[in-house]
Order: sequence, then structure tokens, then C-alpha cells
Amino acid sequence: MPLLEAQPYVGHHCESTSLVNLLRQHEIDLSESLVFGLGRGLSFTYWRTKQMPTPFLGGRIKPDRLTAHLTEALGLRLTVKETSSERRAREQLLRNLDSGTVVGLKLDRYDLDYATDDYRFAAHYVACVGYEDDRFALVETRPLGLKWATGASLARARSARGPMSSRNLSFTIAPPTGPLPDLGEVARRSVRATSESFLNPPISNLAFKGMHKAADLMPGWIDDLDSPEEALVQISTIMEEGGTGGGFFRTLWADFLAETAELTGAGEYRDLSDAYRVVSRNWTRVAELLREAGTTMDRAPLKSASKLVHELADEEHRLMQRLSDPA
Repeated sequence: MPLLEAQPYVGHHCESTSLVNLLRQHEIDLSESLVFGLGRGLSFTYWRTKQMPTPFLGGRIKPDRLTAHLTEALGLRLTVKETSSERRAREQLLRNLDSGTVVGLKLDRYDLDYATDDYRFAAHYVACVGYEDDRFALVETRPLGLKWATGASLARARSARGPMSSRNLSFTIAPPTGPLPDLGEVARRSVRATSESFLNPPISNLAFKGMHKAADLMPGWIDDLDSPEEALVQISTIMEEGGTGGGFFRTLWADFLAETAELTGAGEYRDLSDAYRVVSRNWTRVAELLREAGTTMDRAPLKSASKLVHELADEEHRLMQRLSDPA
């Protein structure tokens, strides 16, 4: 069958990139930063269990929630399917593609033919835009773009287990029965909801509290981690290059705030966008310090990173307070 999108959108972050492509098939053309912001994507997570050799630092909300938030905010009809059967999962995918529907898939890219990842992550998203014989066309983020995967590798990737995984999860979107709501008002509500969640985390591993917790632990990571050289470089790579858009998702958020300023005419959002660009650069600096610590095994960069993350926690708390009730 021909590709459903001859020139798919190739973005920065996997879930928002997939959503842009699902929306475009219905002639809803939103920027990736607007999709990320309307989906209330920004947050912070520190996560480590006894089974995890490397701590996980995340700059966004839990997987699947961005999609749920965005479709709810825009009044779209979201259909999510999960199954433990690889055969049924393939049949559902083919049925949607044959009907002309772009499909979002959650999987572990590690198992795909073209993957070069050296770590597993079972909460990666792609948009499937077609197939030919036993090869499926998947839209990845930059720099990969449109890639082809065999049916066997796609089945392995979709059924992969691990933290944040799902059972062959797929999702599709249908437009609302009426017009889209006013984007300026939706953006205001999304900003307010994001800030309230950030300012009131339910546990100490999330949002600004999670930042302080991670910062407290960073100076001891060389002694605490099983393979600190590899772990610190991996954490750095995920923070800066792992589909975050740079600056640990803060660049995407700054772009969203700038768009919100244009949609609403409220200059406060423009000022806060500029402030978040500074925050973004500082998160890039944190990633650089962690990489330096891993490559040199020097504790000084970890201490510098810890200090900077404490400062960023305070700064983002202050900025989110302003966003919770902008002038």
C-alpha cells in the first residue's frame, strides 16, 4: 500500500512527533511544541529501584499521559488498544493501515532492525504510516526520520517488557464532531494545569522536589553506581539527546510559551518563555557536567551539577508560580 504520509513530520520527542503525524492526517496542523505544551508534557522524575543499575532522570510526565491530555484538551476521540497476542496486534495494525489510518505505536526501539541503541527503553513511540509486504514504515524522531522495520522485529519491539512498557499498545485519533476549541484558551488551561502539578507533586521523586532529591544524590554517584563511567554518560545522553529537544524538554516548553503568548496576546508568557530558555541552557550544562564526570571519574563536576540542579529546582518553582496565575 502507498504511504499514508509521503512527507511525515520528523520532530524532537517521540510521543509529540507521533501525535503531530496522527493529527495531520485529519488536517489539524499544530507545531510539536504546541502539542507538547497542550499535552502538559513538562515535569521532572527521579526514579531508581534496587533492580535498576542506573538512575532514571526524566524531564516530562509519565508515558501515555501526554496523548491523553492533548486529546482531552482538544476534544479529540482517542482509541487505545492493548493485547498480549502478537498476532492480534498485527491484525489490528493492518486493519487500521488498510483503512487509511495512521497508527501510534508504543515499543522498545532496541528490537527494531535499524536500531543502534545500546540500552532498552520500552516507552518509545513511533507513528506507523504504511507497509509493504512484511515491512512497516515508521516515523522516528531526528535524525532517523522515516524508517522501515520487518514485521518480526516490530512484533518483538511492541511486545518488549520492562519499566513503563505496555502490551502491544497502539492508538488512533479521530477529529471532534464540531470545530476545535479556542487554542488560546486551551493553552492557558494547559499552562495552569502543568504549573499546578509541578508545584504540588504527590511524591518527593517528582517535579521540583524530585530535582532536589536527585541533586542531593548526585555527589555520591561515582561511589554508588555499579559502572559510573557508563551510567553517567548514559544519563547525560538521555537528558540532552534522548528525544528531549535539548535542554531536558525545556526548549520545547519555552517554544510553547512563546506560541501561547501569540495565541493569547499576553506578554507575560513571552517573558516566561525567555526565562525558560535560560533554564534550558542550564539543563544542557548539567548534562555536560554529568558526561564530564563519567569520562574523567572526577567528583568535582558532580558537585557542580548538584549545585546547579538545586538552583534549577528553585528557579523552576518560581517560574511555575508565575505561570499558575500569569497577569
